[in-house]
Amino acid sequence: MWSSKLVVLTIYLSSVNKLCASDPTDNCRVVEGDLEYDLSDLSWSDYWHSTETLHTEHTKEYFISVCHPLRNAPTSCPGGNSAVCAVTIQDGDNATRVFHDMGKVPTEIKVADTGRLEYVYKSGQKCDRRGRDETYVTEVHLICSQGTDESMGPVLMSSPGCSLFFAWMTKAACPKKLEMANATTCMVKFSNSDYTLNLHTLHSLSYYNLSTPDESYEVNICGPVTNGHCGQDDATVCQLDKASTPTVMGTTKEMKLVWSNEHLKLLYSYDSKVVEFQFFCERTATLPEIYFVGKNSSAVVFTVKTSVVCTPETPDCVINDDKGNIYDLRPLYKPHGNWKVIDSRRDERVLYHINMCGEVNDEAFYHCPPGPIGACQTSIGASSAYNMGFLTSHPTVNADGSITVLYTGGDVCKNGQHSRSTRINLFCNQRELEPVLIDVTETCEYIFNWLTPAACPRHLKTGSDCRVTDPLYGHEFDFNSLRNKNNDYNVSDGIHSYLINVCGPLLSKCNGEDTSGVCQVKGTEQFSGGLASSNLTFNDGTMIMRFVNGTQGCEDGNKRSTQIVFMCDHEESGFDGPVFIQEEPCTYHFIWRTRVACPPFQVVDCTYFTENGTVYDLSELSTSLVNEEYYSPNHSKKFVLNVCRSIVHSKESRCPYKSAACIVDLDKENHAVSIGEVSSGPTIEKGSLLLKYPRGDQCKSDPSILTETIITFKCDMNALYPYPQLIAEENCKYIFEWATPVACPVNEASGIHGGEDCKVTNPVTGYVFDLSPLKKDNGYDVQGDGGIPIVLNVCDYVKSGKCPGENTGACFIYKNGRLASAGEANANLHYLPGFLFLHYDGGSRCRNGLERATLINFVCGAEGSAEGPVLVDDDLDNCTYHINWHTELACERRINCYVDTWDRRIDLSPLIKTSGNYETLNPYNRKQKFYLNVCRPLNQITGLLCHPGSAACLADAANSDPPLNLGHPMVTPINTNDEVVELMYSSGSVCQTNPGFPITTRISFICDEKVGMGTPVFKEITHDCQYIFEWKTSVVCNKSEEIPDSGPVCQIMYKAAKTNVDLKPLQKSGGYEVKHGNKLFKVNVCGPACSESSVCTTSNETYGSYKKSTLSWDFDKLKLSYFGGDSCSGALTGQKSSVIFFSCDMTAGFGVPVADDIMDMTQCKAVFTWKTNVTCIEGIYKTDAPNTVAPPVILPSSSTESNKTDAGKGSSENNSSVVPSADTQKKEEEPSHTDVTGVIATILVVSGIIFVIVLVLFKSERGQRVLSSARRLIGMKGYTDITQRPAESSSLIGSTSRVFRVDDSDDDLLRV
Repeated sequence: MWSSKLVVLTIYLSSVNKLCASDPTDNCRVVEGDLEYDLSDLSWSDYWHSTETLHTEHTKEYFISVCHPLRNAPTSCPGGNSAVCAVTIQDGDNATRVFHDMGKVPTEIKVADTGRLEYVYKSGQKCDRRGRDETYVTEVHLICSQGTDESMGPVLMSSPGCSLFFAWMTKAACPKKLEMANATTCMVKFSNSDYTLNLHTLHSLSYYNLSTPDESYEVNICGPVTNGHCGQDDATVCQLDKASTPTVMGTTKEMKLVWSNEHLKLLYSYDSKVVEFQFFCERTATLPEIYFVGKNSSAVVFTVKTSVVCTPETPDCVINDDKGNIYDLRPLYKPHGNWKVIDSRRDERVLYHINMCGEVNDEAFYHCPPGPIGACQTSIGASSAYNMGFLTSHPTVNADGSITVLYTGGDVCKNGQHSRSTRINLFCNQRELEPVLIDVTETCEYIFNWLTPAACPRHLKTGSDCRVTDPLYGHEFDFNSLRNKNNDYNVSDGIHSYLINVCGPLLSKCNGEDTSGVCQVKGTEQFSGGLASSNLTFNDGTMIMRFVNGTQGCEDGNKRSTQIVFMCDHEESGFDGPVFIQEEPCTYHFIWRTRVACPPFQVVDCTYFTENGTVYDLSELSTSLVNEEYYSPNHSKKFVLNVCRSIVHSKESRCPYKSAACIVDLDKENHAVSIGEVSSGPTIEKGSLLLKYPRGDQCKSDPSILTETIITFKCDMNALYPYPQLIAEENCKYIFEWATPVACPVNEASGIHGGEDCKVTNPVTGYVFDLSPLKKDNGYDVQGDGGIPIVLNVCDYVKSGKCPGENTGACFIYKNGRLASAGEANANLHYLPGFLFLHYDGGSRCRNGLERATLINFVCGAEGSAEGPVLVDDDLDNCTYHINWHTELACERRINCYVDTWDRRIDLSPLIKTSGNYETLNPYNRKQKFYLNVCRPLNQITGLLCHPGSAACLADAANSDPPLNLGHPMVTPINTNDEVVELMYSSGSVCQTNPGFPITTRISFICDEKVGMGTPVFKEITHDCQYIFEWKTSVVCNKSEEIPDSGPVCQIMYKAAKTNVDLKPLQKSGGYEVKHGNKLFKVNVCGPACSESSVCTTSNETYGSYKKSTLSWDFDKLKLSYFGGDSCSGALTGQKSSVIFFSCDMTAGFGVPVADDIMDMTQCKAVFTWKTNVTCIEGIYKTDAPNTVAPPVILPSSSTESNKTDAGKGSSENNSSVVPSADTQKKEEEPSHTDVTGVIATILVVSGIIFVIVLVLFKSERGQRVLSSARRLIGMKGYTDITQRPAESSSLIGSTSRVFRVDDSDDDLLRV
């Protein structure tokens, strides 16, 4: 009965006096002329939720209510009349949450224009706005939109200062004319239907009880309160006040129904008091949900969420529960006839007619009442028929997994006091049974139970012995191979360790017992995460293993349990064990990626070689984890594709086994058909690169043929977001086009690129390398094998007569003085990722008859490493000399060797070797030796031909093969937990055991205070050819270290000016005063402004010591940074800091510092800009600086970010000028200041246009560009290489063809 299932909502109101003096819902309506706006349709929700993800990795959540204070919001949100709560979540899962009151319930609605409303929440908590005390204000702009999904809610547009601005597309903002139709009973026509709505369904036998902190109410709907405290026979609402006697608020004598703006109101009145019930359609409500809204001296308002008032319609019979299970009740629908149930318990024989997912059907003998009803009652003799409920609700999955279907508003019963309704409870059963009548309540609700397979989650099956069968395709999955017979799997969540084993109990005991399958360990404490299990559940493409009945005492005495979800991954053996995901109350969740969870699949070689040697490689598009998806324009079909392999099966891709392309019909039970299987790799036909998938399912239009898929690949280096597009569908042949850079020939897209004149361009970034400064007429003397010297030149022949012939680029000199050419010179510089090279061939012949050749590899080595040519190998078999040459001219950029956490910077740069390398033996094969460096390429190893530019290589003394390249330093380190840092090297040699993968290296640096720098130790090699090293070192330990005193930094090399920039002329006693907001700053350079601080305020705040500073070039601006100021919790270093950007302006004189607007958004950093002639080329020589009598001499940079001196070893008497580094290369070519400013202006204009385009494309939330700028200033993680493989960790959205500087904004990393 209804009275036994009351829904009670408690609302805490700080003061009822804050409600309006009249009808408490008046603030939900506004009338302008003959138009009425009513936001009541938005008031039923306790709150509306909006999330803002910041680029600072923080998250903000907003909880907003309409027409009433927040209900059931997070417990720390402000109470009282607060209607907007902002929650700032910091530090991810271990979140600290900060709650703010952003405004109170508005008292009015402002009509800004027809169909546009302004709803302003004022009087939030105090907010400091540039030193002024203000209060938070939230503005919601509601815009009329008839077709908008109301569940979308408000969208944050901007949050400047102390204000929030939301936009809300909603039909509630659409104007309507007031249409009222009074009813004298609880029966009324539906608002948009001719059928009768019977509200008597909600009539309780006794009453509904609702409570607030100060009072409670006994209420009933469409009838009196029975056995209540008021004692009046016709009382419908009784108020129980703690301080007074019960009061009647409404009676059945003054009862009427009112349709207003498409929602129904039930009005009671008594003794000048009015009670209003507002009914809202909720099709999934199996019981009425009644809420107290508010009251004043003369009125009380309640809201009711129920399916009874929903307009009848065909229900949605494919439903999901909150766990992702899918249920399909459509097999229970009968297009002819009905399900029949005989009620044999009653004296008169009664027959019930039921249909599911549609109306009951008219039959030859039995005739149900007409209309969209789901059930009816007839006599056996068909002499009577009653409506047992309209199709007003959708099926609902209950907590126990059963499904409830409700039909409401049928014919009246019990002398008009109630109306008939039907409740059908469906239970999962492997065999189909008929529905059975269980009970008929006193309120005329007919309850049926129905055991049926349709109530089971779709494709759900449970197996034993670690085996389970896919009920759709019949394949048996066997997980016994995942049982670890030697050691239990050990998984960490950063705090606890978990011992896990499957298909049997743990090998080790857990808390003294040997029956557990999962054990949580922390120190000496052990808790069973569940008893051992070999039962597997197959749920629509996902395999799940559950461990239950673990240690008790968790969350109110419950027992611990564990759930492992197995996911298909074609390339993962699964022998590395599962990965911890999260801990819900008493349940531990893991994901285990393994090929054991995959059905049969096929993989083929994804490369194609033409006769002329051109190579195409589509391997990058072939993924073992996910598939490509393409939706038809009307979203009725989904095409699922993979490249050179079968589709990866999952809940979202239940395609036939071995299919490489399939169609999922989203309108028909997600039915999937194969449109092709993997047959062979790519090929070229008529000039087009193709991939064909034949042997699909039978063609429906012509059963004699099978479906086929053809993918044509188009080379497009500019494709920002490449994806397949369906171009044609004809004769059961599906043709897709895929424009992508991956479809370009390897030697064009990512292979060898050649240049002339000793220059070559990086094809990805457009950066131009120029080695012409290394040309030297006399050549370079290189010590050769056996003491025989080699003489060579760069991009030119040796002109001094040291070498024979007129075009010899390299030669060697025998001890008897005889000269032999080692190759003719050329200026054809070549580029490969990681290094540049010159190839001289056509030299004199060796004894084996081959012509001598010289290969010179130019590498960007570690900062401070020895530059110049070194002979690393003399290949006598091929008669080739291999020269490695470290030079700054080969540097486009280096990766950062540090990682920033929220509280500190973990710097691995102390481990970088500038000479020699780290060496470690393979403990499993002592003949193998590893050579490694940290974040930088290996230093020269004479006699060992490691791949140029590689940071790790493996030499095997047992064979004569060249050393294996274990990867290049292309990705910055990442922080996996507090004191562990991982470094990845990628793009190594081709994997020998799995040719589809390149070799990679992963080094885990683990804190150990006792070992000092430490050394690497090889641990294992994974199936996909990743070499794993462990490196215990004190470098990554969390130890507080102050920034060392650098002293005042005043000079930095300006290579374009062939001298240094000296900021000493700008120094001023007492500093410069700069006003910003309510603060007065003092700023100085080359010395303090107050005490020992170069930036401070008159209120004694310090923003950095003049002794702790760095000076560096940031593009064409000079950047002076000060560190070590006052404590500030929001800073990465925990201290305030400052930065000054100097820009060239010949008209500004010395200039003065100006506060940057970015300071409005920062608390821990002061930012200034300074236009001055001191940093201009002309200014360096022409400005009469008081402390400067002559141009300063060339000095090394004062900052670790400054450019190092160039390839000094490459200088000659014919080229004595300073060689530019890569970062200043373009500046060398600029002859004057005007050219410099012109280039800067062009860059700024182009950057601005690109920035606007990016904002439009991605609809970025306002204010993010400020945050992105702030990120550059406060030193967040820099992005150094974003072309890594998917397996490598990265916070980027995806790969791109561009290489980014450390200070690039996140906005630049987005791609369409």
